[in-house]
Amino acid sequence: MPPGANYFDTRNGSTNCNNAAFAINFEIITADPGPTRYACAADGPMLLGGLPAGGTWSGPGVTRLSDGRYQFQPSPALVGRNLLLYSVKSTGICVSTRPLAVIVPPVLNVSIAPVPPLCASGNPITLQATPAGGTWSGPRGLSGNVFDPRQSGPGTFTLTYSRSDSLGCGTGSRTVVVSPLPTPQAGPDLTFCAYETQPVQLTGASPAGGIWSGPGVSPGGLFTPPDTRLQGGIYTLSYTVTENGCPATATRRVLLAPSPSVNFPLRVPVCENFPEYTGLAPLTLTMKPVLTGGTYEWDFGDGSPVSREENPQHVFEQPGKYNVRLIARYANCTVETSFAPVIVHRTFVPNIITPNRDGKNDEFIPYFSCEPATLRLFDRWGSAVYETAHYNNDWRADGLADGLYFYHLQDAAGRTIKGWLTVQH
Repeated sequence: MPPGANYFDTRNGSTNCNNAAFAINFEIITADPGPTRYACAADGPMLLGGLPAGGTWSGPGVTRLSDGRYQFQPSPALVGRNLLLYSVKSTGICVSTRPLAVIVPPVLNVSIAPVPPLCASGNPITLQATPAGGTWSGPRGLSGNVFDPRQSGPGTFTLTYSRSDSLGCGTGSRTVVVSPLPTPQAGPDLTFCAYETQPVQLTGASPAGGIWSGPGVSPGGLFTPPDTRLQGGIYTLSYTVTENGCPATATRRVLLAPSPSVNFPLRVPVCENFPEYTGLAPLTLTMKPVLTGGTYEWDFGDGSPVSREENPQHVFEQPGKYNVRLIARYANCTVETSFAPVIVHRTFVPNIITPNRDGKNDEFIPYFSCEPATLRLFDRWGSAVYETAHYNNDWRADGLADGLYFYHLQDAAGRTIKGWLTVQH
């Protein structure tokens, strides 16, 4: 019985009055299953939602889970457009039901081009598959449709190609093998003395079965020392081993010691202005041995201490003729070399010339620099009488009167010297 029933109202004397009130809900509740969805036939179950929550789903491929949720299971049998219904309770005894289209595209036949065996040092390869427009996935070293075995490293890997859109779905995979590189050893370095000219079979390389290459060596490893014209040489021989189609190379150094020699030319710059001399005092030279790769004892022939550097720098302070000797040792080979004499002329600029064509002191010959020099000459009043950018020691004051002339010399290194010169015919 409603509250307020069976009471007496003093205002009007009425009895058994009822003040009950009733609420009537006319709000419309509409089911919203969401937008059209796509699912490939090979995909796993797809959970179904819908608003408001708590409704029920029905249709092909729909099942209810133990927790009350619903899922759609695509399959090849459901390829095409599938209409699912989502229902929720609305006002009173009403139910709102709306459809959801789930499209299962047809299954595509994915084809992946074969991938050849690869080496861990190989170049990247471009993967190819049909139909076009899909995406690749797989191990490290895969970027887009390019696989780089240098990044993946050795191993067996699966590359997967997938195409999924409204036109169809398909997935394929291809196994690729990246083989490790062999680790060959070419053996220890060798040194031969100048008199050792007979062929030698190389040993100590591993694993067996590799191929040799390089100066003087046969594929089987028979090394014949090349003719170095007594100057020796350092050669690099390569030993290549191939496993599973993957080559790797190790190297071996072979040193052929030079022969002892006399009057061997020094490898120093030529004194361009005075080629009959090695240079002008004080003369700084950087010595170079006949062959690198040994230990050295340099005797400069001027009483200075012996140097054991490979490329010592030495200063010949005074004019003179110096016999430079070198003792070089390469493993068990000792080589003594006597170089061509170092001839040092004094630095000297004459202050008089007598150009009378008697062959004595006819030209202005300044022993100032081995490098080309610029010469400018002026008379005593400052007027230029001669200028050249590359002086050849041939100025005779032709057509000029006897007297004093001022000279200015500057070599290619920027050094300068100036002074007075007397001309007396």
